[in-house]
Amino acid sequence: MSTSNQRLGRTGGLSAIVAFCAALAVVYACGSSPPDNGFGPVTGAGSSGGSSGGSSAHPGTGSSGGTSSGGGNGTGGGPFVIPDASSPKTNAGDATTPVALVPAMGVATASDCTGCTFPPPNAPACATAPAIKIVYPNDTVVVPPNLNVISVHWTPFGPPFTNFEVDFSQSSQTPATDWRIITSCMAQTTDMQTTPPTPSGGCELVVDPASWSKIVGANRGLNSPISITVRGTTDGMCASTSSNTIHMSIAEEDLTGTYYYWKSTITAGQGVGGFIWAKAFGDLANPEVNVTPNPKPLNSTCNGCHSLSRDGSRMVVYSDDNDSDDEYNDVAGSELDMTPLPAGVAVEFAGGITQGGGGGGGQPPGFTTINPQATTYVTSNGSACTTVAGAGGGRGGQGCGGGYATAVPTNGWSVWNAATGAFVNGVAISPTGTRPTMPDWSIDGTTIVYVQPQGEFTTWKQDDAHVYGGSLYTVPYAGNGTFGTPQAILTSAGENNYYPSFSPDQPMSFIIFNRVASMGAAATCTGGFCPDDSFSNPAARLWLMQAPSAANPTPMPVDLQKANGAIDPWSNSYPRWAPFVQNYHGNKILWFTFSSTRDYGLRVLNHKTGMVQCYPADAAETPGGAHKSTFATACQVPQLWMAPIMFAGGQAVTADPSGVAFWVPYQDITSHNHTAQWTQQAPQPPACTCGMLNGACGPANGGCPCCSGQSLVCTATGTCIQVPN
Repeated sequence: MSTSNQRLGRTGGLSAIVAFCAALAVVYACGSSPPDNGFGPVTGAGSSGGSSGGSSAHPGTGSSGGTSSGGGNGTGGGPFVIPDASSPKTNAGDATTPVALVPAMGVATASDCTGCTFPPPNAPACATAPAIKIVYPNDTVVVPPNLNVISVHWTPFGPPFTNFEVDFSQSSQTPATDWRIITSCMAQTTDMQTTPPTPSGGCELVVDPASWSKIVGANRGLNSPISITVRGTTDGMCASTSSNTIHMSIAEEDLTGTYYYWKSTITAGQGVGGFIWAKAFGDLANPEVNVTPNPKPLNSTCNGCHSLSRDGSRMVVYSDDNDSDDEYNDVAGSELDMTPLPAGVAVEFAGGITQGGGGGGGQPPGFTTINPQATTYVTSNGSACTTVAGAGGGRGGQGCGGGYATAVPTNGWSVWNAATGAFVNGVAISPTGTRPTMPDWSIDGTTIVYVQPQGEFTTWKQDDAHVYGGSLYTVPYAGNGTFGTPQAILTSAGENNYYPSFSPDQPMSFIIFNRVASMGAAATCTGGFCPDDSFSNPAARLWLMQAPSAANPTPMPVDLQKANGAIDPWSNSYPRWAPFVQNYHGNKILWFTFSSTRDYGLRVLNHKTGMVQCYPADAAETPGGAHKSTFATACQVPQLWMAPIMFAGGQAVTADPSGVAFWVPYQDITSHNHTAQWTQQAPQPPACTCGMLNGACGPANGGCPCCSGQSLVCTATGTCIQVPN
């Protein structure tokens, strides 16, 4: 396949085609933003997405991009270092050399439009053409430079339009951007919420890596946003411009790290299960990896709730069978040594669900947090267990796994040795009759933030996954499994505050959490549905508060309206920070992920008439849901989203500091995706040698790229070729 390398005529017309080169799908490893190789645009900007095949933006789906690109797996141990992001606009892995910005001027053709041309910018509007509307990305979005994959969605699809041009422009600051990608929109977009996928009436352009490199190379860290518009032509002479313009900004610094998330699986006759998958952010060379496959390291068909150390060396996972439920009776936990990854398989410590003897073993379930040094972790007493080891329980028992070595108070936590997975002791945290839960350790290891609920939904579920009236507390950690005196930092007035997480800076700036407004229901459930429940609540919203201090022990929280989006029930749930503090426009920026049932452009339409949030499949909200059932046709499909927090250090937060959210690339667009948690260290590929001219590269070479200094790029077939200067 060939491609046109065109330049925009500054007097208004398109200049003649000046060069041709082979179609490349350029592969960049290690999660960095791709370098600008100086050879101009290439084909490979995927267009649309049918119901089969795959695209680089949507693994397992689409008709325009080949197989999924991207991924990464777990990381080993090593000393914990607080992230340092003190140098703005730096090259990935180099904290001293500022990136030199260069203009982005040119035209690329998508893979469905080889050799196409398009009317010039001053072409007249098409007389009878329908309005073009951009549906995704969201206006004012800010993205990391090494996002590397982003799609533009718009309507309508098909006649009278024959070709489209997606334009990226910025002229308020130097260097300027005027980058255009021509596509025929050969295939209509499909809604992947339905089975089989159904047409959704629009077009999608997946921006190719070379074009993304050009756009980033001209706009990284600029104050002026890029304007994204779509033009359509009906006859090759006229061109109508989209009714809306999307403004997108590129952050200054690459975001590195690995996130681990739960992805659903469906087994006919058994129900819904799932596994934990790992992905290095921005890594196009390596696909995401299942780090908890059955039977090794865990003999289970649903490995779900998980907690990781910030260095990625340890993970605690809670396992169930794939029977579509959400109760603790058959759940038990294991600690995994993740350091054998990526070359090997994680190792389960003794006492886990497999090493502990399957049905009779495993750690009692609850919410876990691991300290930054990966030496200690604590877990809530999720099922209010009083069972000691050897007294029964286990998966299929009473929700107490293999029991505790000694008694753990129901108003406290169990303490474990993260180096070995061994039980240390139980410790009381809150007053008798309360259930402290959902702990999260601060980056300096001195404090834990947690939830003290008003109660649990005992008429529906009897565990700490289903709580209401949550207040937020902090408790100092004194070492050796002991704690100081808890302090209330956000007292519930009826609303439910839950899933708190400390920001990764030091001293800590924020606590992000979920809130469900009080519905006046308290512990009242109707038909099994509890409106104030913390579990998979469609009304969940993202909130933020400053971390408490001596001067401000009970900060006022703010609703993250921009990240939350509309007031519609989008189930914006389980926010977790990426572990890096970075610079942005002279201030600071933090990133966080969360799951949401909002629509992803035209590819996942979750809010058609009659649709509901119904995870798990046997939830009360699920029409006809039952034990061991699969997802109903009206079930929404949660996906992972990401947004920034932009702030000045030490400044009081009185207004929403968030940005609008973007869909996280590389994830499976067909599965239910939840609970992304981050590790600081990105995984490193096994030792290998860079590819020479005509040699192997990318996945064909163990993830290693082409050798530098020779103008080599890696093709889609995994071969290093030389590009013209």
